[in-house]
Amino acid sequence: MYNQLIKKITMSFLMIFSLFITSCETSEEGNYIQWGSDNETAWELIMRGMFHYHNVEWDMALSYFKAAVDYDSTSFGSYVMLAWMTPAGDLRDEYIAKAKKYVQGKNETSNLFVSLFDIPGGEGVRERRHVVWSKMHELEPRGNFIHYYYAWTKPTVDERIAEFEKLMEKLKSADRSYAHVVNTLAYGHYGKGEKAKAKEYFDEYLRLYPGNNSNDSMGEYYYNEKDYETSLKYYKKSLEHFQYSVSGNDKVRELEKLLKK
Repeated sequence: MYNQLIKKITMSFLMIFSLFITSCETSEEGNYIQWGSDNETAWELIMRGMFHYHNVEWDMALSYFKAAVDYDSTSFGSYVMLAWMTPAGDLRDEYIAKAKKYVQGKNETSNLFVSLFDIPGGEGVRERRHVVWSKMHELEPRGNFIHYYYAWTKPTVDERIAEFEKLMEKLKSADRSYAHVVNTLAYGHYGKGEKAKAKEYFDEYLRLYPGNNSNDSMGEYYYNEKDYETSLKYYKKSLEHFQYSVSGNDKVRELEKLLKK
């Protein structure tokens, strides 16, 4: 399926993607995560996978990362992302083992990134992960991917929102893609009960990235507000951008049943 997806990329996506790619850690200078690949096709697929991962379009992201390892089977970053999106089991264990194998010889930040797999789950896992992301952020404060998870793992919702706002302003000032941060802020404010502020961010996300997940997010907003007709409209719109979304199709079926009652 991923070969079909690659062929169907639209010009509008490529324009958005060209902005996003500059926000990732592409330089070998400094202490960025060493995502790069000597294979140009693999490198491009990794970046496209990151774009979709940031926008919570994990079905598409998974396809691109799988394609990337077909072109470069030694890219540890691809295996990290594949493991993140794969349920517990033998396949996930295989991805983790390859990530650990191929990160050998990379810089400290890259090794810290892979070391996240060794952090035990359960109570306090956010704090334990924040320790690692904090070390990475200290090593390379310019890293936007690092900054995102440094913010995500902060202890409280208010602290997370404040840090995401800093990241958003940093990306905006550098004329880089920040749509995924806007989406995160929308959910953060909605979780606090600040619905008007959340709606502003959901609207902004849709403006910045009129794609699958922005419509899905708006659909979820209206679903939670029990406006099922408007919710269905946005979920159907999301499927126009990616018809294979399992969660999107499930939600459309659910809403159609609700509206028939």
